[in-house]
Amino acid sequence: METKTVIRKTLKQKIEALPAEERQRQSDQLCARILEDQMLQHADCLGVYLALPDEPNLLRALQIFFARGKRLFLPVPKAGENWEFHELEALEGAPEGPWGLARPPVQATPYPGELDAVLVPGRGFTPEGHRIGRGKGIYDRLLKGRTCRTIGIGFDCQRVEALPQEPTDVVLQEIWTP
Repeated sequence: METKTVIRKTLKQKIEALPAEERQRQSDQLCARILEDQMLQHADCLGVYLALPDEPNLLRALQIFFARGKRLFLPVPKAGENWEFHELEALEGAPEGPWGLARPPVQATPYPGELDAVLVPGRGFTPEGHRIGRGKGIYDRLLKGRTCRTIGIGFDCQRVEALPQEPTDVVLQEIWTP
């Protein structure tokens, strides 16, 4: 099996080869699926991400959930390499944070409770829920020990048959692509 570094590079090239219109079309399909999901419709607290240019953009669905009063939580870096979920106060007005990530206003203290579900970006996903990210282990640390529903979100080209696994890798419950 190829190394994670080679797999990341290959998947990055596949994503970059997608025309902008196709990325938007697939993002729109994922937003529709998120908005139609019964459990997510009834969830109170959702862990979300704000997309980088090479990730499915879920902003339309997040705006609708936010307008409906759902509490949305964003991963935020803390000391060292650890991250924690903080509640979003708004979806806009974001200065850039680490790695060019949008950083809208969040509550100062991390959320101590369990989320209903977490939408997880990545570079690649297997049908069994294995995920490869960008290589920092952020989501593996964020999700370790959580019992909430975990949903990997990606473009069609990000589905792969197998990925190398390490003991620290968290397996996601579901993988959604268009």
